[in-house]
Amino acid sequence: MRKANLMIVAFATTLLSACAADAPKQAPAPAGPTAIERVVATDVEATWNTLISGIDGREFEINSLLEEDRTIQVLVQSATPSRYVDCGEITVRSRHPDFGERNYNFPAANSARYLVADERADALVDVERRTSLNALASVRLTPNGQGTRVSISTQYVMSFRTREFGNNIEARDIDRRLDFQSLGRASQDEEIRIGAHTKTVTVECRPTGELERRVVAVLGSVSG
Repeated sequence: MRKANLMIVAFATTLLSACAADAPKQAPAPAGPTAIERVVATDVEATWNTLISGIDGREFEINSLLEEDRTIQVLVQSATPSRYVDCGEITVRSRHPDFGERNYNFPAANSARYLVADERADALVDVERRTSLNALASVRLTPNGQGTRVSISTQYVMSFRTREFGNNIEARDIDRRLDFQSLGRASQDEEIRIGAHTKTVTVECRPTGELERRVVAVLGSVSG
């Protein structure tokens, strides 16, 4: 069983490393290896058991357990990433004498679907922008006096896909990724269709800290 867990970790690490290689304009993470460090009053074994019994949820899943290193790998997948990642907002405004005015404003981290009028094609363009989040949090436990130090660091991968549908247009199908760590950030330029033309928007993503806080919250009243 332990061998299988190690293979899962290796696969996840390889996946995240591949994403990092494609990430444009990634800013280095600030100094500090972890997003959260907290000392709790319970010993390592009790803290370990509390975390294992409380972490699994709808979006949180224990990916692997490395007992010899006292490390829990937690996989987080979300179709509405804005809870865990802040990528700013995107505003789209479209005007057409026949199709009227259409205005949209949505979190850049979340999926959205909207219509804009292409004045050259004299038609509406259906824009589908889908996003998803995959994050791998490492929760490490170390003895600390009479208690346990809990340290959490996370690798984030945001995926973006834009598809366009319409008649007499040059429809686009674009896939992009951003890779960043706890306390870090990454950005990319995105061409947003506003009609026959596009505008350039810089999408910069960074963690909200909610993921790490939710993991620590499992410890509840045992926190020191």
